[in-house]
Order: sequence, then C-alpha cells, then structure tokens
Amino acid sequence: MRLASRMDNLPPSPTLAVNAKAAEMRAQGLDVISFAAGEPDFDTPEHIKEAAIQALRDGRTKYTEVRGLLALREAVCDWVEENKGVRYAPDEAIVTIGGKQSVYNVFHALLEEGDEIVIPAPMWVAYEPVATLVGAKTVRIQTKDADGFKMTPDQLRAALSPRTKIVVLNSPSNPTGCVYSRAEIEVIAEVVLASGAMVLSDEIYGKLLYDGEEHVSIASLSEEMRARTLLLDGFSKTYAMTGWRMGYTLAPREIVKAMNALQGQSTSNATTFAQYGGIAALRGPHDFLDAWRAEYDRRRRTIVEGLNAIDGLSVVMPKGAFYVLPRVSGLFGRTGPAGELKSSVDVSLYFLEQANCAGVPGVAFGDDDFMRFSYATSLENIEKGLERIRAVVGQLG
Repeated sequence: MRLASRMDNLPPSPTLAVNAKAAEMRAQGLDVISFAAGEPDFDTPEHIKEAAIQALRDGRTKYTEVRGLLALREAVCDWVEENKGVRYAPDEAIVTIGGKQSVYNVFHALLEEGDEIVIPAPMWVAYEPVATLVGAKTVRIQTKDADGFKMTPDQLRAALSPRTKIVVLNSPSNPTGCVYSRAEIEVIAEVVLASGAMVLSDEIYGKLLYDGEEHVSIASLSEEMRARTLLLDGFSKTYAMTGWRMGYTLAPREIVKAMNALQGQSTSNATTFAQYGGIAALRGPHDFLDAWRAEYDRRRRTIVEGLNAIDGLSVVMPKGAFYVLPRVSGLFGRTGPAGELKSSVDVSLYFLEQANCAGVPGVAFGDDDFMRFSYATSLENIEKGLERIRAVVGQLG
C-alpha cells in the first residue's frame, strides 16, 4: 500500500522522538536526565484534579458541544479578560485537544494551497509541518541570539507579501524564551495592520515570566487588532496539565464556526470530565503559581550560568517559558567516539549517548546552531546534567 504523498512532508515530532529514545535508554537501566520535554515536573494542583474526579462521580461522561462546555468557554473568556485585557464572548471561543489541535484547526480553516505564513525562527516544531500539510509556504524570519531571538519590524516588512495569510507570534517563546515588550508588539501590530495578514498569537506561556517582564497580548491593543488575531492558549504549561490535552482558541466568530465544523469531523469535544478540571483551573485559586515561578527562576539561572561556563557553549538569558537555547556550534568540528560533530543532531546524540542527557537538536526548531534544553526538571537534575555535559565536552578532540 502506498501512503498519501502528503505524509512525505510530515516529519515525526522531534521532541517526542528524543523522549522516546531517552525512555528506551532508561528501560535498559541507564540513568538518563531528560531536558527534552516541554512538560512541567510539578503535579496538577489538587483542586483541579478534584473537580475532574467529582465530574466523573456525577456522571459527566457524555458528549459536550464540539467547541466545549459553555461554562468552560465562559471561564476562558473571563480569565482572558482579567489576565490579557481583552474581552471575548463564549461563541468566539473553542476548546481544543491541546494546543497542537488549535494550530491544526486554524491552519486548515484559513490556509489555501500557495498561501504564505511568516514565522520567526527558531520556532515551535508544530507550526511549519501543519502549514506544509495544507499546502502553504512557510517564510522564516531568522532571528539571532545577539538580538534576543526577536524579529525586527524591518524583517517582518520584508517577509510579508500579498500571499501572506498569517504571521505567527509566540511570546513568551518556545524554544527561545524571548518575550516581546509592549512597545515591540505595538510596532508588530502596526506592520500587520498595514498588510492583509492575521496574527496567530500563541500565548500558552504567558504566565511564566521573569525579571519583571510583562505579557502583552497583541489582541488587547485595539479592536482592529483583535479582529485580526487568532489567540491560542491552554492549560498544560500554566497548570501542569499536559496529559489532560486541552487548549483553546479565541477568534472572530466566523473563524471559530469553521474550526468547530472541522473539529466536529475530526475529534469532536475535548474529554468531558477534563473540561470540568479546566473550569476549576481558570476559576482558581492560583496561589501555587508564585512558588512555581520562583522555582523555575532558580533553575533558569542555574542552567544559564552552568551552560555558559562550558567551553564551546553559550546561551542568552531567557525571559519567559522554561527553555534555554544554547548555541552549540562552538562544538562543531570537534571529534567524539562517533567522529566529527557537524550539526546539532550530532551534538544532541553525543550528549545523549556519552552523558546520558537528552536535549532537542536546534535543527528541529529551524536553526542548526542551537539545542533546546527544558529546565522543567529538578534543580538536582539540572546540576547533575550540567556536570555530565561539562565532562563529555572536555573529552572532545
């Protein structure tokens, strides 16, 4: 049997592939430290779990509306108004099976063959493959670590064309941790509004900020910008609910209606009792977040200081999310047991096989000079992993 040709352009998730390799090594009895997964190591708060458990006990196990429970969509709208300063109605919201389905729904609902999307790179791994799946062309804006991995207005203007349908904005960013300031987002909005494009604003890390940074949703700047924004968010990062598989999109009604039709022919609603957990998450309490952020901050500072102390590695301090993106190209040309290191894949394999430390090669995010490390793991693991990496780098020829 021959697979559909579109599958030739759909690579497996590199993050999940690294996680699988690390799990395989652990099954062999090896002590593997994983910096690969974008997954909080904290447990889902008890009040959220209890709400889902109670929903099960109450028999909340039937279908809901495809776009999610009205009570959940109301909670989403209230939370977004309180935390992002922009008001949506429940019929402008749809609950999805995680953030990836939000991207899938948006791109399939809006993009035609030959349309273009503009994405600053390094970028989250899901945007480009899904765009390619629908026949759209990705126009990358290559950002630099020296500039904090932020695209400039001039770069954005140069990337736009009459075929540009969507500009992707991910702040705080996965994988770079960069956070655009209010002034920077205002300029991006001006450039976008002068074009015919919409903005896919991925804000799932909006509550994970450091050093006094402010999260600004581009949709909050004006009614005109709100009408041109597809706001993506979810539960997995803020509430440590990755396995619950719930995200949401806020957008103009006609787009949500199209997404609802698409989702109705694919997955239907998010798991019903999980949605009750989502209501509890958004309605609060949120007192756990301060302690989580403080712990992430300690880890952030430790991993940045440790990586910068290793010869051949360098990393800028991220301002949000829970990732660092060290430059590993300083190791290219050096040799290990398998030969010369020529790419981020070579470096990641060397770290995994020689140091038992898993990170994701930067080529997966659109820049082969880097690797992504998640610090959503214990401080003990970070310190141990840094020591292992320092040791194996010292062994390179």
